[in-house]
Amino acid sequence: MSRAVWLDGLRGIAAAIVATDHYFMGAVLHAGFRSFWADPPEENRKLMQLPPFRLIFAAHAMVPLFFVISGYAISINLIRLRTGNNSEGFLRRLSSAATRRGLRIYLPVFCITVISQILFFLNLFSWVPGDDIVWGRKPWIAPWFHVTFVFRYMLDNINIIAIQYNGGLNGQLWTMALEFRGSCVVYLALLSLAFWQPRPRLWLLVASMAYWFYFGYWDVVGFLAGYWLAELQVLSELQTVSTEAEYLAWFKPYIPIQARSVNFSTIQTWVMFVVGIWFLCLSDDGALPPGYQFLQIAESSRWDGNWGTIDKSWKTVGSVLVVSAISATEVLQRPLNSKFVQYLGRISFSLYLVHQSIYHLFSDPVRNMLWFIATGGTESEVGASENKFAGAVCWIGGYIILSTINLYAANLYTRFVDERCINIAKRFDQWVSQ
Repeated sequence: MSRAVWLDGLRGIAAAIVATDHYFMGAVLHAGFRSFWADPPEENRKLMQLPPFRLIFAAHAMVPLFFVISGYAISINLIRLRTGNNSEGFLRRLSSAATRRGLRIYLPVFCITVISQILFFLNLFSWVPGDDIVWGRKPWIAPWFHVTFVFRYMLDNINIIAIQYNGGLNGQLWTMALEFRGSCVVYLALLSLAFWQPRPRLWLLVASMAYWFYFGYWDVVGFLAGYWLAELQVLSELQTVSTEAEYLAWFKPYIPIQARSVNFSTIQTWVMFVVGIWFLCLSDDGALPPGYQFLQIAESSRWDGNWGTIDKSWKTVGSVLVVSAISATEVLQRPLNSKFVQYLGRISFSLYLVHQSIYHLFSDPVRNMLWFIATGGTESEVGASENKFAGAVCWIGGYIILSTINLYAANLYTRFVDERCINIAKRFDQWVSQ
């Protein structure tokens, strides 16, 4: 069935932002990850700290965006199949999707986990972890510990009931358990609401999103919102009219209604997009900065002042608005359909998986090499703070080189690992299916 290719492009851009920010995060460009109003003033008040420029540094906002995209992507074709009055085909397709989903997520994760531990054991990482017990033994020591660590790590990562944070050598993979949990929630909702009328189905989804938002389960909200947007998209494709169209006008401004002017709908959609970007640009200060502090009025008491919940909850709201606006506007979809952005979308999952290992392997050697070329000495001898030009060459040149390696490695990982894992999941589904 047809794909919403712009979703792939949006996912590719999000993965590229995450990979870029993980290169600079905690080392340079600190101001980009703070708000314009952070203290001290002399180190802030920079243009790049304001929306929409801060979107480049919004790695923490990309995770909620991933979840909304995933909820939309895994449900849209199932909904189209359901609306074709092919109940048996829908149920079989839903069963197949749910069967393959866990393998689709965790087989590539298992592979990069094994690869990372092998590279670390062989002492190929130039990066030094802070805790030998959590991250695995030191190189060349206790090989069996590395084996058991991989399996303990995977068991933790697969636990979708009591989420465990175990970063291992790939700190970004904490999202995988949430990805699998959100997928299961969407599949359960698709099954439960399959034969409901559109109106009560949409209202229940809205109520469910409000419920989980109240409790701070922003990941569940993101997946349900993606599913909800997919329902609205399919209904708009069916060109529903009369009372159904009037009802849907409260949810999605681009559904054609004669009583509504096209210009007003377009303005409303662009306002949603701008406000969504503004939410995604919320800084990582640990507290709401000026311009966002009024959101405290709508914070739930169940969030208990937890910044991780506050931050991700509002960024989930922004993600929903952005995805909704893009799905409604061909102008916004067009850049996402370009060849390079589509290429990023195709390798986005692999890029997300491999980029941390690439940085562990090559970041220090590449930057040291560039520092030596620029200054004739080692960075420890001269110091980046004493030579800002050489420091800029070192970090920017390193980013260009490592980004090239990341893209190439992600391409190889997609071809030789990810696509084969997809085929394994399909064959397993065929084997267990009646």
